[in-house]
Amino acid sequence: MAEEKKFKSGFVAIVGRPNVGKSTVLNRLVGEKVAIVTAKPETTRNKIQGILTNKDAQVAFVDTPGIHKPKNLLGKYITKAAKDSLLEVDLVIFIIDMTKGITDEDKLIFKMVKEAAKPAILLINKVDLRSKSLALPLIEESLKLYDFKEIIPTSATMGDNMDAVLAKVIEHLPSGPKLFSDDQLTDKSERFMAGEIVREKALELTHEEVPHSIAVLIEEFSDRPKKVTYIRATIYVERQSQKKIIVGHRGQMLKYIGEAARNDIQKLLGRHVYIELWVKVHENWRKDIQALKMLGYV
Repeated sequence: MAEEKKFKSGFVAIVGRPNVGKSTVLNRLVGEKVAIVTAKPETTRNKIQGILTNKDAQVAFVDTPGIHKPKNLLGKYITKAAKDSLLEVDLVIFIIDMTKGITDEDKLIFKMVKEAAKPAILLINKVDLRSKSLALPLIEESLKLYDFKEIIPTSATMGDNMDAVLAKVIEHLPSGPKLFSDDQLTDKSERFMAGEIVREKALELTHEEVPHSIAVLIEEFSDRPKKVTYIRATIYVERQSQKKIIVGHRGQMLKYIGEAARNDIQKLLGRHVYIELWVKVHENWRKDIQALKMLGYV
């Protein structure tokens, strides 16, 4: 008689340096958009949990901030958050960028993974942008740095090999019960997700000098009559010149950000949304512990 297949469950950290595709991998594996994605590095600042449930397993993926050498207090916080996540999980997915090779920042993460002593899967991402044969030297070099359970070349953007990644993740998880309800996709609140969507749209629509200086605080998130959710949010920047960029000529850029955010938040909530956006300057907020507390980073 065949042995009954055991249900698997556990936590999986997705780590890597900035802009290697962690959030795209998370969204692919969960099958829904639970983390914001932009082409700009250091988009993710909080540990975001995306939850996948199927007949064989329940996997709680933790999309960590990009690990890099911190330049300010915010950088120190998000790097520590990523490092701490390695100690709290059952499995690690470590992503490197095929187009960049193994960088000094990657070597720092190899060291962190080794210190955590967790089973790990290495993804060599963005293989659609280079000849696949170039993955072989990366595989050889990586195996010298850590004993990975699997090494899988992928393209998260194209979806290449993501089914294989999920299968291997489940294979290496321990047996265990469900940790969340079947319909739960993330541990983050609707209020948090709304703030992330506003930040994503601001990142997508503004110039290079602005992104790292943007933070969003949801001041009000409330249900109104006729099934309308009212959202009032403040976009914080560090300089007056950045505020001018976010607001735009006669307020046009802020209007575009608001419209794009409203459309995505309505899809997320499944109801009508009315959104008001304000822009404030808080000089050097990334170095200010009180500002980081107010914005929910510490």
